[in-house]
Amino acid sequence: MSESSNASIISATSESFRADVVEASMQLPIVADFWAEWCAPCRQLMPILEKLTNEYAGRFHLVKINVDECPEIAGAMGVQSIPFVLAFVDGKPTTQLPGAHDEAAVRKWLDSFLPSPATEAYDAGQAAEAEARLDDAEAKFRTAVELGPDNSEFAIALARVLLAQDRNQECTEVIERLEARGFLEPDAEALKDQLALKSEVQDTGGTTQAREALAADPENRELQLRLAEALGVDKKFEEACDLLLEIVRNEFGELRDRAKETMVAILNMMGPKSRLASDYRHQLATAYY
Repeated sequence: MSESSNASIISATSESFRADVVEASMQLPIVADFWAEWCAPCRQLMPILEKLTNEYAGRFHLVKINVDECPEIAGAMGVQSIPFVLAFVDGKPTTQLPGAHDEAAVRKWLDSFLPSPATEAYDAGQAAEAEARLDDAEAKFRTAVELGPDNSEFAIALARVLLAQDRNQECTEVIERLEARGFLEPDAEALKDQLALKSEVQDTGGTTQAREALAADPENRELQLRLAEALGVDKKFEEACDLLLEIVRNEFGELRDRAKETMVAILNMMGPKSRLASDYRHQLATAYY
């Protein structure tokens, strides 16, 4: 059969099978088509696979394995008759499509293991967010929301990157749409708390005014709390958390509770993977409870 010009469609050899199929499937799904020139059903199935590979536009790669040229690979994969199509995900075979099928059946099989376009956009957004490419992350999350409007996880991710870019009003609008359902997920509640904290700091003048006020009355716990809030919004997390821990350890009642809630909001700003946040969570738990 003729080779395709599509880079998503290649032929593997015994030597390249591990790289082309097993290792490549760690990055995206691989559809391995075991075939032979003399196999008439193979010649019927191959154009369908190639057409869908083009249509799905990079969501998976098609790798052709000629069983006459790679008998040891076919044997290792348990191929007893052809055509035999095997999907690889994360380095492992996951599902098979033995025999010849029409386009509708092949499409249904592909959709059974391929992530949806919305999920793929969301995953790409997460990768961009982890690399601090917030513009790219926002674009991917917006695509995910458009394709999967009922998935709150997509909307929460979009709100999170909007907040990280200090686009508070846009973030608020996303949270309000989620809240209109009558409830909020914990991650969305955390974002709402962060928005409230930012709004409060803006109303009280920010870090500079908070420092000046505390300098005039350094033992005033209310002013210490106000400064900690401003420091948290300015991402001066350590100074903010140290101030809040001091309040939690030495005060009681409403002020202590407010300091704890403020610190939780700041820790959420730091992200779930932050080691600093993890350390301060432990300190807060020890001090408060």
